[in-house]
Formats: sequence, structure tokens, C-alpha cells
Amino acid sequence: MKTLTPAATTGGPIPSTTPSTARITDWLLGGERHHHPADRRLGMRVLNAAPWAEKALEINRQYAHQTVAMLRDSGIRQFVDLGSGLPTLNPRCPHTALSAGPDATVIHVDCEPYVIEHGPQLLGSRPTQRRFLHADLRNILHILRELPFHGLDRSRPAGLLLHDVLPWITDDADARAIVGAILDWAPPGSVLSLTHSTAKLCRDKSAAAAARCFSAAGLPVRLRTAEEIRDLTEAPTRPWHVRAPGIVPVGLYHPTRYRAPIPHHHSGSYAVILLHPEPAHH
Repeated sequence: MKTLTPAATTGGPIPSTTPSTARITDWLLGGERHHHPADRRLGMRVLNAAPWAEKALEINRQYAHQTVAMLRDSGIRQFVDLGSGLPTLNPRCPHTALSAGPDATVIHVDCEPYVIEHGPQLLGSRPTQRRFLHADLRNILHILRELPFHGLDRSRPAGLLLHDVLPWITDDADARAIVGAILDWAPPGSVLSLTHSTAKLCRDKSAAAAARCFSAAGLPVRLRTAEEIRDLTEAPTRPWHVRAPGIVPVGLYHPTRYRAPIPHHHSGSYAVILLHPEPAHH
């Protein structure tokens, strides 16, 4: 069980009094150093509201690991992790840069300066070709223009990851525009993996209570239903199609990972994968 013990420190500036979603996630996933008292206090409030939240984050990281490994097996060797957060090195849920393999290019995009500053040192001397791009998802066109300068080859397919970042885009029109821009831009043969927090998997109101904790701390979050997530990704003029099994709880997407059924509310999020049907150019 999580407690409010102080994190290890290495000197430097006074810890921020403003909580950070990346640092809170790092703490909940077992990170030892990269969080501040404000992050741990908000994290505890979230856990008090939704005790399953810690497990949900782990399940979501495991989904990301398995999805990246699946895409690697299909031949994809470059990944864009949009809203990547801190690369917490928890062996139970390996980070994208480790799942992609030593010969893959992984571009981490995040709006938090803390992630850009500390992400590379957390990965250390890992052999994966990795880049960190400081940018806000709301400025998606800028991000897409910058990706080739950070090592993305537009002549090859890419694995595009939108893992539980769209809940922080609370306006539906903005979220829809972000997904649409990515789908319009993606190279042929690419794959988009999307996960999204929801309140619909809980029989009680714990997910909504956790969301209110974030909003009260100045981090507004928008939980969406499966139908609303489908609305973000559907566009009849685009060639993309949804991979089976469609939009399902994250813990059900790769069911062979688990020995026993996972309660739906432990997933906390839905997952969906979109495939570009056109073959990659060679």
C-alpha cells in the first residue's frame, strides 16, 4: 500500500508545489525519485477515491508493452509515444523504449519539461534509438512537422501511441482534431494504438471521484464512454479500420497475458487499435 514517505533526493531546486501527471504516474508505478510531495499527496487522494487506480496503471503499461511488441513482430521499427510521461523502469510493465527492441527508433513526445529533462537519464545507456520532443499535443500539427527531424522516416510505417493522454484534452472537438490529424498524416501501413480512461467500467462512482481529485488540483480530466471514444476515431473518408476485438477494456485486449480474469474496473480504460490498410512503401 502506498504511503507518504519522502522520496530520495539528490539536491537541486526546491520541489515544485504543483502536481504533475507524469510524476504522479511515476510514483504510482513504483518510481523512487522523480516525484515531489505535491505529487504524492494528490496520488494518495486519487488512491483513496479509487483504490484500484495503481493496478489500472500497471495494466495499462503492460498493454503498451504487449502492443509495441506485437507491432514489432509485424515489422514496425519506429514508434511515436505521444504523451509518453516518465519512463518508469518497472519490470512488471516495461517502458516503450525497452519493448520496441534495440534497433527501433522511439520518439517520446510530452508537454512537461520534467519529462524531457529527466527521461533520457532514466533510460540511461539503453541501446534503443530514442528522441525526446518537448511539445503539447494540442499543437499536433507542429509535432507532426517536427517528427522527421527527430528520426522518423515517413517512407516506413510507424507505431503511433496515444495511451491515456486524450483524457487530458477535455474538449471533444480538440481531441477529435488531434486524432484526425494523426490519421491523415500517418505513413501507409502505420498503426494507431489508443487507450482512454472511462467511468463506465466501474459499478460505483470511484472513477469519477478520482477524476474530481485531479480537476480540483488544476488538472482537469475528461472520462469518455466507448461510444465517445469511437466518435473520436471514426471518419468515413479515411481508409483506417478498427482491429478486432474493437474497443474493449485494456485488460481484455491481450488476454493471454493474465492467468485469471481481470475485473473490468481494474483496467480503468478502454483500448482500441486502428490499422492503415495500405501497404508500406519499400
